[in-house]
Amino acid sequence: MSFFKTTSHEVLRARYNSLLEDVPVALFTAISALSIQMIVLNDQVHWSLSIATPLIRMLIVCSLLLYWFWHRDEQPSIDKIRKRLEIASIVFILAGFFTFWRSIYLYPLTDTFGHYFLIFHNTLYGFCFAFILSKLGPAAYAYNLLMISSAIACIYRGDFEHAHLMTLLIMVFEVGMLITMRGSTTMFDKWVNATFETQTLLKENQRLANQDVLTQLPNRRQFFVQVEQQLALARQTQDCFAVGILDLDNFKPVNDVHGHHIGDLVLIEVGKRLAQVRPGQVQFYRLGGDEFAFHLVTDDKHASLKQIAHEINQAISQPISIDGLLIIVKASMGACIICDDYISAQTLYEHADFALYHVKRTGRGNLEIYSATLEQERMHLNRIDQALRTADIHAELYPVFQPIIDIDADEVCAFESLARWQSPTIGAVSPAMFIPVAESLGMIADITKLMFSRSMAEMTTWPETMRLSFNLSAYDVTNQAVIKELIRMMHTSQISPDRFVFEITETALLQDFETARENIGLLRKAGAKVALDDFGTGYSSLSHVQHLPLDKLKIDRSFVKDIETNTTSQTIVRSILTLCQGMHMECVAEGAETESQVRFLQAMGCQLIQGYYFAKPMPRAQLQAYLADAKLIPST
Repeated sequence: MSFFKTTSHEVLRARYNSLLEDVPVALFTAISALSIQMIVLNDQVHWSLSIATPLIRMLIVCSLLLYWFWHRDEQPSIDKIRKRLEIASIVFILAGFFTFWRSIYLYPLTDTFGHYFLIFHNTLYGFCFAFILSKLGPAAYAYNLLMISSAIACIYRGDFEHAHLMTLLIMVFEVGMLITMRGSTTMFDKWVNATFETQTLLKENQRLANQDVLTQLPNRRQFFVQVEQQLALARQTQDCFAVGILDLDNFKPVNDVHGHHIGDLVLIEVGKRLAQVRPGQVQFYRLGGDEFAFHLVTDDKHASLKQIAHEINQAISQPISIDGLLIIVKASMGACIICDDYISAQTLYEHADFALYHVKRTGRGNLEIYSATLEQERMHLNRIDQALRTADIHAELYPVFQPIIDIDADEVCAFESLARWQSPTIGAVSPAMFIPVAESLGMIADITKLMFSRSMAEMTTWPETMRLSFNLSAYDVTNQAVIKELIRMMHTSQISPDRFVFEITETALLQDFETARENIGLLRKAGAKVALDDFGTGYSSLSHVQHLPLDKLKIDRSFVKDIETNTTSQTIVRSILTLCQGMHMECVAEGAETESQVRFLQAMGCQLIQGYYFAKPMPRAQLQAYLADAKLIPST
């Protein structure tokens, strides 16, 4: 017999918990009713029926009450709950059968008062106990039927006037009680189901609020909650605590070339791989885009953090195969370790984020730990940020020019325009520092147009064969409005467009390759030339040369500084020169600082050279004097 086979787990547990509260009331009522029954029937029937039998039933009831007391705080499994409810149902029905039989048996042995007592007793039993224990479902209805049937049977066995009216009265209350009992049980079950659905939705909403939908890792919100909690714990245990942020290198081209669907699949795979790095020791989060975070308890020597960073890069850098494509990504990481200072999770994050910014600017694919040196740099950047917000760029910013030398012709063939900032509050600021800040503040376009305008004004004093090489920021290259404005200014100047060379970096191309390529096409269509700066240091230089309409490559200074002694640098420079010759592009070697470097490059066939050996960047006032006095080629 299974009364609860189809009942849902939620309803079953709710009924069980409700019955735990009702059972002691029902058992106490049963003991009281049995005591009264003993008193009433003591003088009318044999003691074995009036005393002994009720006592046995009272002992059973007391045993059930003790069992309830011992198990009242349990949280049993759903199978155990179902078993206990079924046993209780069987006991309840058996008690109904016994009471039914006993009433029929005792009825002829009692007097008129005893008759009334048995009818009244069974009717109340049928109403009260069935209602109190209605969570037992079918068993409660069966017990009710037995009790009311025994009461009606007693009525018709006795010599009562108007028996049918008594029966009708009982039936009226019976119908009302059954309707109420069923409505109460149905409403209880609906309430349980509604509550369960609400709790399920709340849990799901809480999960969605704290979990990244794409990677299933905890999200940014959960990251800050957990870091605050772990920080408090680390302070109590006096452990060192580290927060790290990692950013996937070269991930944007994955989206640009293969689409966001493939990019999402890459992020999902990266999330899976991160979750497998030291589970239980390191917790990972997705902050958004291709940025992830982690935290862990570490040591003040950073050994465990560095080891985990190595394992992270090992896991991520393994090729990812998606739809026949083989995609390789790496990670740059910034971290901040705190051992005894009381700082917030937000501050920890900001420090780690600045360390990440630093490593992506100076050399990707590594781990950078926030230090006193980075703190000074961050404070300096903050001062730059504040000064640039209030700067009069027309008064404080100006261009300087560095010559590019044609060795074969023994002349200056071009000047590269470089922005300089002399702040009245913080002094001279390197463009490597203020250009990224200007980009973040949305000021770079205005600075670009100002520097280009002033550079063109200076060009009017140069020989007509001399070119201007002008640098474009990542924002400029990917902003068509800026490019069109530069083209308009170029055409308005009446200077021949082929005297302009716009320099771009591979870092700029990574922002939005397709838009950059389109904008480069607009510049070349307008008659200007385009050069790829810092060639050889990017992630996909050859790919860019293949897919972009370029006129010139500039060999990065890192290959020139040790070209006399480093055979690898020599091989790279020689390869780039050969590549440019084969593709009919010009090639400029940057960073020549010594005569031996110039001679070495000249011997390798490099025609265009730029560097401190010839001149440092100079203001416009010195250009004419330099052109008149400079001795360009070292004497033999």
